[in-house]
Amino acid sequence: MRLNDTPSSHLPTTATARRGSFRITSLAAMAWLGLAGSAWSAPPTVASIEALLAATKSEALIAKTGADLERNMRDAVQASLQGRKPSEREQQVIDKMTRESAALIRQELNWSHMRPMMVQIYQSTFTQEEVDGQTAFYRTPVGMAVVEKMPAVMQATMAATQQSMARLMPQLQAIAKKHMAEAQAAGAAAGTPPAGAKP
Repeated sequence: MRLNDTPSSHLPTTATARRGSFRITSLAAMAWLGLAGSAWSAPPTVASIEALLAATKSEALIAKTGADLERNMRDAVQASLQGRKPSEREQQVIDKMTRESAALIRQELNWSHMRPMMVQIYQSTFTQEEVDGQTAFYRTPVGMAVVEKMPAVMQATMAATQQSMARLMPQLQAIAKKHMAEAQAAGAAAGTPPAGAKP
């Protein structure tokens, strides 16, 4: 061993020690951030999703949707009668059909059936951060107003869409009629009998 090769010469200098300590600290910080990021991007918890569903009053919305479907079904039955009063036998059939259909709708749109499905959908769609952010928003006065007024917005949108389709129906029928005529003309030119014609 050389004279200057003392045990103290093998010890790291202060600068070297600081650099090593900095590297270890940096690696630890990067590892922590990576773990925190992966945990934050993990699927949201069931409890947090249920809190969001409660904030958006999803159970009441599902119940209203079921009631609206039942009412629409009854309205459709009445519209099919075109103002004609059904006979006693027809009314019995209508009542039975309505009861069975309503029971099926209530069974399918029952909250105990819908809640697990919605939790699964939310878990596969949103992150924990997004669920927590939505819950925080819907608990604000503006968020609560959105929850209260959104059904009316959806109903008005549906009504406006139906009116638009009613206005477009003559044009859609004209387009269909034009293309049917063109197809028949092309078939006649090729010697092909029109659709529905007997051989």
